[in-house]
Amino acid sequence: MRQKLIEAALHQYSLHGYHGATMRKIADEVGIKPASIYFFFENKEELFIAAFEQLLQAHFQAMQTVLAENEDHPVEEIFSKMLHGIASHHTGDMQGTIAFISLVTSPIPEIDSYLKKYMLKFNNWLIDSLQTLIKQDYPTISDQEVDRIIKQYVLIGNGVFWGINLYEGESFKEQVELADSLIQSLFIGLDKKEKETIS
Repeated sequence: MRQKLIEAALHQYSLHGYHGATMRKIADEVGIKPASIYFFFENKEELFIAAFEQLLQAHFQAMQTVLAENEDHPVEEIFSKMLHGIASHHTGDMQGTIAFISLVTSPIPEIDSYLKKYMLKFNNWLIDSLQTLIKQDYPTISDQEVDRIIKQYVLIGNGVFWGINLYEGESFKEQVELADSLIQSLFIGLDKKEKETIS
């Protein structure tokens, strides 16, 4: 029942936002009385923190899985796989993605601190992971260049994430491929610099 309540909370949030996703609507979707929710969650805030925790953790695990499955590949291929992983994860769970977009664009005071902690944790993991991978393949690269590459990747990845809400079908696939081309061009530039440094 707890999991059903979390799923109903995310569904109602994606339809109505935090304030519109009432305990009554959530209870009705699950088929119980509103008062029964309080056997599982102390209040609405606790229910939604649990729901968003599940949503964000699923995103984190998806990215960790993509990285783990490709960590032995060339770094430019890893970046490409992670970009496609972002697209695949979010298009595969549109209800969760709509809720995620709503959460990011209009943080709720009660949930805001949790979201900030999650984003800090995720960004630190991403930066640490990508720094290590880049330096393995490009040992002469400067820290400033690594930082620049990662920031460009994050910018491109964010564009793909927001594009999910703007494009559909083949149009979205085209956007992902164009984003991937931008990322590959970053590494073409690094290859040239690396060869010049070695020679």
